[in-house]
Amino acid sequence: MILARLLSYIWPVRIWKGAGANGDLELTWEYGRLVVNSTNANQSFGSLHRVWQAAFRDADIARRRPGTALILGYGAGSAAHILRKEMRLRTSILGVDHDTTMLQLAQEHFPIGRLDGIELVHSEAFAFVAGCSTSFDLVVVDLFHDLDFVEGLEEPELLGQIRRLVSPGGLFLVNTVVHDRGSALRSARLGAELRHVFTEVKEHHYDVSNRVYIAL
Repeated sequence: MILARLLSYIWPVRIWKGAGANGDLELTWEYGRLVVNSTNANQSFGSLHRVWQAAFRDADIARRRPGTALILGYGAGSAAHILRKEMRLRTSILGVDHDTTMLQLAQEHFPIGRLDGIELVHSEAFAFVAGCSTSFDLVVVDLFHDLDFVEGLEEPELLGQIRRLVSPGGLFLVNTVVHDRGSALRSARLGAELRHVFTEVKEHHYDVSNRVYIAL
């Protein structure tokens, strides 16, 4: 493991490959850090991690100090790691992911998932939202099939259900990726629908193709 980590500063070192719910997943050392990738995108702790670091900074999360957070599309725990380890917040986190392989990777290879105050739930995100009656100070959505955010996320009914889970004065953040005309149109529609549901919505661009909407 130490050798793989050192070699990763020269070239990526893949240590595992297997099937996830939406296609192949790889566990790879890159520049001394363990990351999870799908075929065409980083899923946790690589470029996506940097996107959430920037988005949380722009959303002023460190000052707001949310007491509770819901992460839909937990992955291997990038967002949770930023909140609990990098920002050193005591935020209680509920992470939801429908991919059993991803949750297994999170618990076996990324110790953030084993911290007190972090609960992981195996569930399809939309079903979880429909059945949830708890509100959260911070709701983070990172739901993708490879490069595209999941079908239905931009629908008004679902966004209304998600809005119900955001505490008064709380924040909602959702990640999208723009890689072609179709994805650009879907991202823009999501932003437009969010503005019908939330009082204020800001769009931030990161890492060339990521568009993160911050709503309150």
